[in-house]
Amino acid sequence: MLKLRIDPIPASREAGGWAWQNSRLECGSSWVAPLDHPAVDAVVLTDRDTGQSLIHVRERDARRAGEGRRAVVELSTAAFRARRAELLAWPQDFVAIDLALDGPLSISAGERGTAPLYLTAHDGVLHGSWTTADLVKRLPRVEFHPAETARLLSLWFRYSHHTCFTGLYRLTERATAHYDGHEPIRFEQPDSALHSKARTLADDADVLGAYGSILDAVFDRHLYDPDTTSAHVSGGFGSAITGTHLALRHPDRITASAMLLPGEMGEQQRIRRAEMIDAGRFRTDITTPALPPLHPGGRRALGGYVYPYEEPYHEATAHLADQLAAHGIRTVVSGIGGDEMVALTPEEAPHQPVGPGHAMTEWLGPVAREALLDVDRDTCPPAVVNEMTLLAMASAAPLMLDAGIWPVHPFADPDMIRFGEWLPRSWRSRKNLHRRRLTALGLSELVVEPPLPENFTDVMNTAIRTTLPAQVRRLLADGSALIDAKLIDPDTLAQALARIEHGQIRATDDRLADVVAADLAYRAAHN
Repeated sequence: MLKLRIDPIPASREAGGWAWQNSRLECGSSWVAPLDHPAVDAVVLTDRDTGQSLIHVRERDARRAGEGRRAVVELSTAAFRARRAELLAWPQDFVAIDLALDGPLSISAGERGTAPLYLTAHDGVLHGSWTTADLVKRLPRVEFHPAETARLLSLWFRYSHHTCFTGLYRLTERATAHYDGHEPIRFEQPDSALHSKARTLADDADVLGAYGSILDAVFDRHLYDPDTTSAHVSGGFGSAITGTHLALRHPDRITASAMLLPGEMGEQQRIRRAEMIDAGRFRTDITTPALPPLHPGGRRALGGYVYPYEEPYHEATAHLADQLAAHGIRTVVSGIGGDEMVALTPEEAPHQPVGPGHAMTEWLGPVAREALLDVDRDTCPPAVVNEMTLLAMASAAPLMLDAGIWPVHPFADPDMIRFGEWLPRSWRSRKNLHRRRLTALGLSELVVEPPLPENFTDVMNTAIRTTLPAQVRRLLADGSALIDAKLIDPDTLAQALARIEHGQIRATDDRLADVVAADLAYRAAHN
């Protein structure tokens, strides 16, 4: 939710202190620029006795919308400490920058992870942004981080402060980054978050009533204008719940949006979405076709930089974001986290989703295979928000923020997560909570129990048959840093390419898209 350039040398913070200059805070050669959005705010506190400062950039809390914006305040030591403690317990997403005159600077994040900050250090200066595109050019060398890249190439994701590139970091939830201008950035991890277990319902428990009340409370915390807000209504249960609930709160004011699938799945999706949009009383609908990865008109195919962990269907998502921005949309509500909110625990599930049974990608090189032997190494402790939800939000944020749009993810709210954890298994199994909610809204069996799965399999298979083979041939012919780093085995990759070109597509072949995405990102970072 911000970009920054901070020289931690004390003299850079003594030239008059921090002050607003247009849309960013400046102090000497250092600056902090929050996202220019009504939902994002910043305040600067300074201890007049010690000179310590705190810059607090946060999503505004609608319940406290009357607070002064863009404040720069000097306080006594006691008042500074009290206000600092209050801000570090901020209930919405935030980034807090601590600057002491006689020590390193520290940057900490809240528990939400809505729009994570990426960091790198160059020539004694700390640089940060919500998009890695601003930072890769500042790396002294662009090199793949073996473990994080191996996780990407095998779809074996873990939540970590590392990125695909060595020296480029993500500030993870509740973590603190320390930098003194000399040593590398150092990360201090939080304690493991505590979670709840399923409870027994009272005989008169109104689960759906409580569900609706919690959704209302979540939306009440966010600052948004219904007339400039869109709800992603893709057809999935998570977005169906959040989208219809929001639209019914504001009849004829919320804009629906989605990427539309091809084929039979797409036909079913269109019928189901039409019913949801009618029941929810949406104002209008903005859609775009679900373009396959590496579509010729997309940023990656044209040589632009896209971080490999960003939206896998970047081309379609970018087009939709541009459409929304052109229609004046400033807030987008998603269903991200809806599956995790009602997921069965490892003890309840019949099998583990990852682990020894994880299908190994055939073309991985020896360095990647070795890294995956200890796939959990150097990862973050258990978070408040599910790690897959955190990764999904991180993937979606750069495109949204670049378009001037703030994302809202109701299922990533801690109260919503706790509600899901408390529910008995019968309410979570098969996403029954979501299904019963949609049934209670009067939606048909086609919406509640769709016969066809609606996913991107056909879109990805189109890419496997059309756009990806040429990119893989180019990679094999020209060479790749992935091959040099032994993350990819060229011989096995060539065999897989030959098999695909003969029409034999396997379930794991969608991982070719990540190979190409990582290679293209590396090349673009060097151009």
